[in-house]
Amino acid sequence: MWKPGIILLLLLSFTVVVRAQIADVYPPISIASESIRVAEVLDQITRQTGVKFTYNPRSIDPEQQIAFTVNRASLETTLRTLSEAIPIRYQLIKDQIVLTPDEREPELLTLSGFIEDQNSGESLIGATASIPGTSRGTVTNAFGYYALPLERGERRLNYSYIGYQQKEMDLTLRNDQRQNIALQPRALDLPSVIVELPKLGMLDKRDLGKVAMDPARLNNMPEFGGESGLVKGLQSLPGIKMHSDGSAFFYTRGGERDQNLIIVDDAPIYNPSHLFGFYSIIIPDFAKSIEVYKSDFPANLGDRLSSIINIRTRDGNLNKLEFSGALNPLINRFALEAPIVKQRSSIFVSWRRSNFEWLYQRAAPNADLGFGDFSLKWNHKLNPNNRLYLTAITSLDNFTNSASGTNAGIRWGNLAATLRWNHIFNPRLFANTTLYTGNYAYRLFQEPNYWQSALGTLSLKTDFTKYNSPRVTSRFGLELQAYFIDPGSASVDSSIAILPEIRPNYSRKTVAYYQGEFELSERVQLSAGARLISWANSGPATYYEFGEDYAVTDTIRAAEEIYNRYVNLDPRLSLRYRIDSSAQVKLSVGRYHQYLQLISNATSPFNSFEVWLPASPNIRPQAAWQFALNYSKYLRPSQLEFSAALYYKKLDNQIDYQPHATTLLNPLVEGELRFGSMEAYGLELMLEKKLGRLSGWLAYTYSRSLRKTPDLNGGRIYPAFQDRPHDLSLLLNYQLAPRALFSFYYTAYSGSTFSSPTGFYTYNDQTVPVYAEKNNDRLPAYRRMDIAFKFRLNKDETRRFRHYLTFSIYNASAHKNIVAVNFNKFSREEGRPLVKSDLLSEVPLSPSQIDLIRFFPSLTYQFKL
Repeated sequence: MWKPGIILLLLLSFTVVVRAQIADVYPPISIASESIRVAEVLDQITRQTGVKFTYNPRSIDPEQQIAFTVNRASLETTLRTLSEAIPIRYQLIKDQIVLTPDEREPELLTLSGFIEDQNSGESLIGATASIPGTSRGTVTNAFGYYALPLERGERRLNYSYIGYQQKEMDLTLRNDQRQNIALQPRALDLPSVIVELPKLGMLDKRDLGKVAMDPARLNNMPEFGGESGLVKGLQSLPGIKMHSDGSAFFYTRGGERDQNLIIVDDAPIYNPSHLFGFYSIIIPDFAKSIEVYKSDFPANLGDRLSSIINIRTRDGNLNKLEFSGALNPLINRFALEAPIVKQRSSIFVSWRRSNFEWLYQRAAPNADLGFGDFSLKWNHKLNPNNRLYLTAITSLDNFTNSASGTNAGIRWGNLAATLRWNHIFNPRLFANTTLYTGNYAYRLFQEPNYWQSALGTLSLKTDFTKYNSPRVTSRFGLELQAYFIDPGSASVDSSIAILPEIRPNYSRKTVAYYQGEFELSERVQLSAGARLISWANSGPATYYEFGEDYAVTDTIRAAEEIYNRYVNLDPRLSLRYRIDSSAQVKLSVGRYHQYLQLISNATSPFNSFEVWLPASPNIRPQAAWQFALNYSKYLRPSQLEFSAALYYKKLDNQIDYQPHATTLLNPLVEGELRFGSMEAYGLELMLEKKLGRLSGWLAYTYSRSLRKTPDLNGGRIYPAFQDRPHDLSLLLNYQLAPRALFSFYYTAYSGSTFSSPTGFYTYNDQTVPVYAEKNNDRLPAYRRMDIAFKFRLNKDETRRFRHYLTFSIYNASAHKNIVAVNFNKFSREEGRPLVKSDLLSEVPLSPSQIDLIRFFPSLTYQFKL
């Protein structure tokens, strides 16, 4: 008798023979497409072989777009290739191939490593590692590390990054494998003019709530004084509005300016401006990547309500020494990067200083006007699993005069430093531990008297990334922070005045967070996380309790212990749906809190008399719910990318001020504050072109920002200062010739709101204004056009020494952009109208306007060797 085992063995052998014979009798199959529907693949196989397919369209999506390529392949090879592109099983039954979903959990191994620049050894952030023909892939993290869980066996891998040559390689996975990759930069005539889009299969890996700014593109933008910078570059993005010319203040999606956080290698920068905002302390040459989050903030970053600007700095060249610089009549900048130990350790330093002396030295020889900054980055590879980084940034602005024999003026400066340790526990667990500090100080003085304010933080943070599976990635960690705040202290001669004592504030914050990325299907991805924050105020401190009329009802003196605490859980959730290989949509909702607030009752960009205050018994943390709907579509024929975003924010515990509030040297400053709510909503549209001689983008934003503070404006809704309904920006880069680049930037937006008097009356021979509504008027609309022409001086682009000449004009149309409106009394002196704001006579009041820059050309020489 035949035993069952023998019968089964013979049947299996027979099946193999039959399949082999069937595969041989069918004609070879050829299909080649970067984007094709599964149904179309099956139709082509049927047309070329006559074989028909049977499957359930609810289990196997026939509309799914895949990349599929076979060349004169057998039927068996073609079906195996299809099963690698989509998870299916196939079986031949009576001249029909039955397709069923493959629901087996395969044994997974991990391919991991770092992707770097081949020339410099610089790690590449956001580079992709993917399997051609599928949507399976991953992107490198902030340190160039990737981990891709894969099944055992032979695989073809594709590695790519914008501006670099792609690399494909075949490998056989038998165990977890470390594969470091070096990509060769493409030879470009001018940086970031012609770049390459990611493959369509990887478009769904991008985060729609994040905007990535290329630092090289900032270098191509026309800029004030020939120096590009971060803050001015932000204004070209939809949803971000600048305060005015000569200001580093910016507003994101209707929020206040203190609701934006700029971090450099995790260290915060509290005042990013030089020269009252005309220049930025962040220079593109020092930045490797700039990520702008306007919604759906990652759980490991916070705590702000409007935006987080995450900047990662360059590591420094690991292979060779490079020296670069820029010279123009107003500012000089130099940078040096070099290996300390080749392939293992490097350093990057940059130094910048203003050069204004020739402008004022003859007229004001005792003046000292200028600024400078210094940046340093050191990185060292201890071994394949451990790496150290050190970042330090310091800046100083000085505007003083000693003409009267006493030095007087203003100074402010920033210090930010980070010490970081990367450790790979195993291919799927990556850890990043950071010790960082951020400090800002401002001083107004007439020696020996001064007024000063300061803010400092010291933090320790450990962040883990766990690559659980091809469909699940987890990020979690813990952060401890300590804050010191001097809200504005002063020292003056006692014969002049006796000033109140204002004690510094001490606070601490503990944060635990988790965020998971879940690929629910080929089309649907879910991101869910939460941030648990414990905020505590600690003594010694003196604080006050206020009654309904904002008068002090009690004075409380706290010892060296925690006297106030807030605990909040901030959840965030987003759902992304891939419509096809070129389009996707994302819905996100998040809860956010903010525990530091900037107190200033002036809207002038030149008024630095402002202080930071922590959340306290009288100042509850600012809070916001934000909802955002993002859509992205790549228009392949025209090589354009279109994106749109709808957002709505409900903000609570928003700070405003009573009329004529005293915010300086006031120990009862919390009694000057008024709290209310704010609503912000808007639509953002952007059309971008990245390929070809002409590149750039067009962005438009419609937005509103409306406040309601019960104790102000009669409890009625009023527009916020940053309420500017319309905002348009256009940036174009055109490569005129291999060595010449023309750049054009145009922006226009609605004017800022301000409170305009509705009438005047005379009291004791003085004219007193009457105000009916808060922020009832607007400044004229803002318009500005900037142009720049960049020319490479050396003909041979392959030479190590390259130098450029850039001519730019800021506000080339000389449009008069108003930053303030005053109501003054005018008189005539020798036939000329003069402003005499201190006149007490019955001279009529007339409005006067202030604008800053109408036409500003510059010429800059840049070099690199």
